[in-house]
Amino acid sequence: MKANLKLFWVLVVAQAVFLLGWAGYHEYVRQRATVIVLKGRPVDPQDLLRGDYMILNYDISTVSVAGTAADKQPSSDVWVLLEKKDRYHVVVQASSEKLAPRPGQLLVRGTRGYDWRTSQTGTTRVDYGIEKYFVPEGKGTPRFQLLEVEVSVSPAHRLYIKQVLLDGKAFP
Repeated sequence: MKANLKLFWVLVVAQAVFLLGWAGYHEYVRQRATVIVLKGRPVDPQDLLRGDYMILNYDISTVSVAGTAADKQPSSDVWVLLEKKDRYHVVVQASSEKLAPRPGQLLVRGTRGYDWRTSQTGTTRVDYGIEKYFVPEGKGTPRFQLLEVEVSVSPAHRLYIKQVLLDGKAFP
C-alpha cells in the first residue's frame, strides 16, 4: 500500500516538473530570444463563436519554396530565411531543406499550410504557429490602420508572439 502511494507521488511530482519545465522553456524563449518585427494583416478580427479572437496573416506567410514535388506535402517543414529590410523582416529564401543563414539573416521553421489562392499562383502558405491571437475577454478588437507583431525566434527556429502592436501601440 505504501509503495503504491509512493509511486503515485513520484508520478505527480514528475508531471509537475515536466509541465513547469516546459512552460519555463517557452517563457525563457519569449523573454530572451532574438526579437523581430513582422508586418501583419488581420484575417478574421472577431468570431462570434470564439469571442475576442484574431487570426493573423503575415507578409512572410506566402513564399516560393525550392524543393521537389515530394516535399510539397501539407504539414511538411519549410525553412525560411528572413532578413531585416527597413523596419520589418522579409523573406529572402525558402526551402524544404534546412538553409544556412548568412550574417544579418535569421532562419525560421514553419509548416506547409493550405490556401487555395497560393495553389493558383505557384506559391506556398507557411504556418509558423503564430497565426492565432486570443484577446483578453472584454477588450474587443479596436479599429486600426497598422498591425505589427513582435515575435521571438527560439533556438529551435520557431516563432513565438511576444507583443501585438496596433498603430504602434501595445495591444491590449
